[in-house]
Amino acid sequence: LSLDGRYVLAAGYAIAGDKKSFASILPGSFSGEVSETQTGGSFYSPVRDEALALSTLIETDPANAQIPVMAKHVQDYLKQKNWLSTQERAFSFLALGKLARNAAASNVTAQLKVNGKSIATVNGKSAVITDKTVADPGAITIETSGSGALYYFWEAEGIDAAGNYKEEDKFIKVRRQFFDRYGKKITGNNFSRNQLVIVGITLENSYATQVENIVITDLLPAGFEIENPRTKEIPGMDWIKNVSIPTALDVRDDRIHFFVDLGSKIQTYYYAVRAVSPGVYKMGPVSADAMYNGEYHSYHGGGTVRVNE
Repeated sequence: LSLDGRYVLAAGYAIAGDKKSFASILPGSFSGEVSETQTGGSFYSPVRDEALALSTLIETDPANAQIPVMAKHVQDYLKQKNWLSTQERAFSFLALGKLARNAAASNVTAQLKVNGKSIATVNGKSAVITDKTVADPGAITIETSGSGALYYFWEAEGIDAAGNYKEEDKFIKVRRQFFDRYGKKITGNNFSRNQLVIVGITLENSYATQVENIVITDLLPAGFEIENPRTKEIPGMDWIKNVSIPTALDVRDDRIHFFVDLGSKIQTYYYAVRAVSPGVYKMGPVSADAMYNGEYHSYHGGGTVRVNE
């Protein structure tokens, strides 16, 4: 069955009262499959499929944690597309209409507190809490009253002091390698002061479907500085072959961003850094994220580097 078909079949079991089969058939998330928009047949498309799945899920399991995420996907699809088919419009209208109907019956309010002290009230409007308000999001408690659903999320950016992160590949795969100026691969994470290091980053698609608007981010350890983001300008770089050209490039003090579209072929990007400060430093992972669908992502290669005198 297609991804949306599994949601519909699971919903059928739920309506029939077979919750066990519903739970076993229902996918854990609407991901891993992106249909190509059709002009005939069943007229399936990414937004039509997810809206259909969302509509059935709201009917059968309105408290399911997937619903807000899927609703956001459908909303984003509708904003991005200039032309929508009748099926895309109809199923999206049904799904978001059911969600709005349920939300209209809600009268939930909430107090956001830190150590027992109220810092914000949610009463019909959203509340935004930043790190300027509270340094530790985990210290926030939410006390609700009334009936209905209250949705919240939090996000954090950066690498924690221990260097911990979740290494995984979801539909795409990014990897980083270090080379010396002559093209020899550097094994291990030991470097010499003033050493020129060529960083090679590869990006690979796990499926045949093109993935657009990916940002590759490489966080530098504190002992490195970017020497040149364009290796063709450096003498003696003839060993670098099959270089991919990003759509855009953003170079900062502590990181570099490549903005790319990914097809079926492996893409490789290079830039040069110099080891400038002796010491032991945390190195963040190289990451790749689809900017308009965060389910497509890859994080790999964090650790520790040593720059010797």
